[in-house]
Amino acid sequence: MRNKHRRPGRHRHLAYGTAALLAVAGLAATTALVAPTSAGATPDAATGSSAGSTTKVTLITGDTVGVTGGSRVIGVDRGKGRAKVPYSVQSLGGHTYVIPDDAAPLVASGRLDRRLFDVTQLVADGYDDSHRRTLPLIVSYRGSARTADDAKRALLSADVEVKRQLPSLHGESVTADKPDAVSVWAALTRPTQEAVTTERGIDRVWLDGKVEARPSQDEDPDPTQGTAQIHAPDAWKAGYDGKGVKIAVLDSGLDATHPDLKGSIAGSKDFTGENSTDDRLGHGTHVASTLVGSGARSGGKYKGVAPGAKLLVGRVLNGEGDGGESGIIAGMQWAVKQGAKVISMSLGGDDTPGVDPMEQAANDLSASSGALFVMAAGNEGPKPGTIDSPGAASAALTVAAVDSQDKLADFSSRGPDTSHELKPDISAPGVDIIAAKATHGSLGDPAGPGYVRMSGTSMATPHVSAAAAILAQEHPDWTGQRIKAALMASTVAMNGSDSPYERGTGRVDLARAIRQTVIADTPSISFGQQLWPHNDDQPVTKTLTYRNTGTEPVTLDLSLAGDAPAGMFTVSPSRVTVPAGGTATAAVTADTRVGTEDGAYGATITASAQGANGESVRTTLGAVREAESYDLTLKGIGRDGKPNAPHRLDVIGLDNGKQWFFADDGSSQASASKTKIRVPRGRYLISAQLTPDTDEPVEVTQLVAPRLNVNRTTTVTLDARKAKPFKVTAPDPRARLSSGAVVIGARGAKPEYDYADWLGLGDNDVYSRYFLGQVGPSAPAGDFIAQAGGVWQRGTTGDVYDLVTTRRGSFFTGLTRTYSARGLAKVVTSIGSNAKGSLAAPTAYWSTPGWPALSAGPAGGTGSFRPVPAASVVHHVYTGDGLRWDLGPGVTSDSISSTFKATAPRRYSPGRTYRETYNTGVFGPLTTDSKTVGDPGAVRAGEAYAVCVPMLSDGAGHANYDAGTTRFHLTSGSRTIADIPANPCGAPLAGLLPQKATYRLAISTSQSAGSVTVGGRASAVWTFTSSPTADNKVERLPLSVVRFTPKLSLTSTAKAGTELTVPIRLQGPAAKRGAVKSLVVKVSYDGGRTWKSTTVHTAKDGKRHLTLTSPARPTTVGLKATLVDRDGNTVTETLPSAYRTVR
Repeated sequence: MRNKHRRPGRHRHLAYGTAALLAVAGLAATTALVAPTSAGATPDAATGSSAGSTTKVTLITGDTVGVTGGSRVIGVDRGKGRAKVPYSVQSLGGHTYVIPDDAAPLVASGRLDRRLFDVTQLVADGYDDSHRRTLPLIVSYRGSARTADDAKRALLSADVEVKRQLPSLHGESVTADKPDAVSVWAALTRPTQEAVTTERGIDRVWLDGKVEARPSQDEDPDPTQGTAQIHAPDAWKAGYDGKGVKIAVLDSGLDATHPDLKGSIAGSKDFTGENSTDDRLGHGTHVASTLVGSGARSGGKYKGVAPGAKLLVGRVLNGEGDGGESGIIAGMQWAVKQGAKVISMSLGGDDTPGVDPMEQAANDLSASSGALFVMAAGNEGPKPGTIDSPGAASAALTVAAVDSQDKLADFSSRGPDTSHELKPDISAPGVDIIAAKATHGSLGDPAGPGYVRMSGTSMATPHVSAAAAILAQEHPDWTGQRIKAALMASTVAMNGSDSPYERGTGRVDLARAIRQTVIADTPSISFGQQLWPHNDDQPVTKTLTYRNTGTEPVTLDLSLAGDAPAGMFTVSPSRVTVPAGGTATAAVTADTRVGTEDGAYGATITASAQGANGESVRTTLGAVREAESYDLTLKGIGRDGKPNAPHRLDVIGLDNGKQWFFADDGSSQASASKTKIRVPRGRYLISAQLTPDTDEPVEVTQLVAPRLNVNRTTTVTLDARKAKPFKVTAPDPRARLSSGAVVIGARGAKPEYDYADWLGLGDNDVYSRYFLGQVGPSAPAGDFIAQAGGVWQRGTTGDVYDLVTTRRGSFFTGLTRTYSARGLAKVVTSIGSNAKGSLAAPTAYWSTPGWPALSAGPAGGTGSFRPVPAASVVHHVYTGDGLRWDLGPGVTSDSISSTFKATAPRRYSPGRTYRETYNTGVFGPLTTDSKTVGDPGAVRAGEAYAVCVPMLSDGAGHANYDAGTTRFHLTSGSRTIADIPANPCGAPLAGLLPQKATYRLAISTSQSAGSVTVGGRASAVWTFTSSPTADNKVERLPLSVVRFTPKLSLTSTAKAGTELTVPIRLQGPAAKRGAVKSLVVKVSYDGGRTWKSTTVHTAKDGKRHLTLTSPARPTTVGLKATLVDRDGNTVTETLPSAYRTVR
């Protein structure tokens, strides 16, 4: 929505909320499994990288971010020529952002979409590098045609491909090849003397994000058909069924073979790139049937609201229920061009500050064409402030959902919107709506042959869209906004809801709408937000105009009702007469001095006509009494004592989860050394980075206020002179910092308000010019944490020192520390190689028990790459402060990239020596007994499930999440439940059957052949029986694996022609004593072309092993295991290249 917080001067500012976007409602990737609310495969899970996997995300700047667990940043590789550009990592509201410094001012000003740096959502939406080689963007232009053309040519020269023209935005949708992202960034931006700004001709750059269909699964205890509930039959009797009107339905397509929809299609076009408008989801067909269905399959029982209207079918959502924003905008433009009077859009995504591309398109196309966009409010209720985009567009007619008793559906999203304006606008039936089933659709509960039952604001929206088409037939000269006003004016009151922020003016009523002659020119009046305190608020008066389109004067009696205190809203006079063909006005006043509670208040004016016609006109009013809030002023002073605007500044609301983000935009220093914002009373964290206006080398001063209590007008001085240097010395003074981070974390009033921030320290030269300082008082020790550390290394192949200093409750005011070897553990790591030319970088990431928010960022560092195999990479690990460590290295070659992770971080004891081996065979599947989503294992809750089996984990039991190309295929009988081109580690999925069933799961992983010498392929097929769990209790699925753990060299080899003992270790349910019915192992010496059974030896203690004697000639040894447990569950693993033999 509109950004009300932009400030002039050197800083640009954007305020953010804390809404977290999850693939399935109710499922969190890093917590225990919770059942989803809808059946079928989860769209994001089918496309995005799995939450437990490691992947890379290339940013628009050309920098590449390593991400594991779907959200945790484990490193940033700078793009070419960007080695000196700092970056920060932030975690808030379940999302992790990586924002390079040169992009920060553009993000803060709103010229650059912040979602381009939200690595959590980029991974979830499948925009990571393992799923897309391109970055989809929407670019809008400004200035003269020549200036815009120059900008377009610059983009084309950077190999940007134009996908669609978007004239409603004065822009284009484009894709940028990720390997060329640095060039694209250079074409989009230009450096000025003090900052980076957009290139001349470039206005804004957005991510071409994903939007989803919005069904829900609520049930109506007393269902009835929505057509009858909104009195559509009354319109039919009067001769209005939408005839001659085109309705565009922008959705998942349509099943044109359904009897209810035959003859209703006036045109169709695909905008998903799949060259088909067939509905593979079932959502679009259901919506279309509610719009115009004939009811032929049901003998007229399930007839749509406007069966005489014609459909324009724009397929903007794919078979998994999501689509790109540019495709949706292109569909909107197409619909208008094809003559649609009404455009029905039962889709949406989370709204963000500012007017996003879809909202802008809706507003502009409404104004230019006279069409009406009818949009779903969303299914994120009952929490207030949850209206979806593009339903938040001011011109849209935004629809909430009610049940058969006109009671607001609990799932229906509530207002106000992000600008404190009134939304939704109107309500309609949206619970247990029965409509046509698509032949190939997967959504909905059966409701008889050819029909399914669905719930959601998606289902309410077509009721209103079709009602609009009927009014368009009755009044062909009316604009879309006039139709919107008439529908909102003629609604009926609802049961149990007095707030227009929940239901708009009321439930749509076609019987009233078609005979209504009086409407309000402004169907809702918003007074916005009035600032605290309210004892000095001035009453605000606005004019309400009634318009009579009839031939007789109408006298209206005006009354007020709602949830506002008596006297907050008044209307005068109480009676008006509206002449035929004329207007009459009333004065509506909001006085927010009235009342004692703060928040959003609404009321409805009902203007009732005298006489027998029973006309009434409903108009909603809204006003927001700002909660207790104060001005917070932040003054920056540089190390030279002169006014200095912070290079970056974050203000985090620990009691409200809000973030105010500022960045230096390169304008006058003096005008921006003071920043004033308005914040609610409460506790805040402030983090600021100040840099002088000098050429390199640049000094960086980080100032942090761990706990600021704002209970009055407050000024905070950020004085860089109070900061002191940061200097850490390893036990070996020759060691230099390779990379590291300064980390801060703060606990909010709710877990979703927790905040964490990481600032990468870079190399030794950078951190030597780094200053730290605390501002103001400390916080309680349990509410704030600061850490500074990383990897110090001697030379490029010397010992590695993994060092961290932790403060609880306070930030550092300088840090000077020399570590003693006595407090360190020695960890000797051996790193193997399964590909020629491999390199490995020793890494060390620490985790802090009790601080889950800190797990999202790169708390640690990476040493220099060195050739492997390497027998002794020595880590000296700091053991204090309860820290746990993961020393899994990153291994790369020209054909592979692997990241090995311990199944759980490890705590080391000082003075002890440990030995660990990584990246040696036998590489194969790995599971654990964990019930936590994201850990290796398999669990279900109800009909939801999560499976994570890293298929090429090393012989020591380190999970390898980044291991090439994977296919995941789950079936039950002839039914495909999931077919995913990725290993969905930690991604909650839906679709298991509601009854006991047998399943078949096949997972295969392969690394590029290239230089891989061993262990590059693995596959497994499981068959298992499972039943839904009671009360969504999390239970393990009976998936077992067979692991082979022989002693091999660091190149995964054994001596040819000799006897080798191959221990067998079972994981999963079969690991229990007596759980195995049979285990058959076969061996291959020809790369898996032929197999021969071998004996499985079982000792008295139950341990199993093979004794293999390979041929005298060097060869590749393959292993295949088939296990059957006592319950009949099976697994067959195939490892064609388990290890090699050499002379």
